[in-house]
Amino acid sequence: MEYFAGTIVGLKTAGGAVLASDTRAVGYYLVLSKRARKLFRLEERIGAAFSGSPGDIQSLVSLLQAEANLYRLEHGRSISPRGLAQVASNILQGRRWYPYLLEGILCGFEDGEVVLLTLDPAGGRVEEEDFSSGGTGAQVAYGVLERNYRRGLSLEEGKRLAVEAIRTAIERDVATGDKVVVSVVDAGGYRELTDEEVDGLLAPRT
Repeated sequence: MEYFAGTIVGLKTAGGAVLASDTRAVGYYLVLSKRARKLFRLEERIGAAFSGSPGDIQSLVSLLQAEANLYRLEHGRSISPRGLAQVASNILQGRRWYPYLLEGILCGFEDGEVVLLTLDPAGGRVEEEDFSSGGTGAQVAYGVLERNYRRGLSLEEGKRLAVEAIRTAIERDVATGDKVVVSVVDAGGYRELTDEEVDGLLAPRT
């Protein structure tokens, strides 16, 4: 449970990509934090969600942000989502004997299209067609996504679906809990929603 504590979700929409997560960090049977950060801006139009060991997440995110900044300085443009995912894959593969205890979802824009990729601790990299989930509540979140996702969703519909997937995982998985956090990556770049915006997406169930 400590390795992939909590739940992360990523999905494509007609207007961009949506990432969502909870904010709980656990160690065995202890809630270590109710404010753990799991969503990150890696580049102007690249975001990521990670579930796992907070220290490993912070270390990998710092490396990826540094690699993205270095690429921009050397080439005068942003690294692509697929390129940064390959960097992440190489880092994770190089640490496979003493692995980072995490899994992730990376999304962004490349050549005008939305790109969504998943990463595992051994450096596996898979490009997803529609959506992805990770963490201890992934099975629950996948049930919501499989049932409700359709291609061509608007960005607003995608945000609501991501929130519903995390909220359902919170109800069913003890390692997932506390707040729901959402970010979007669209033509304007990476942006995390405010608490008030997320509250507006948490419509009462009928």
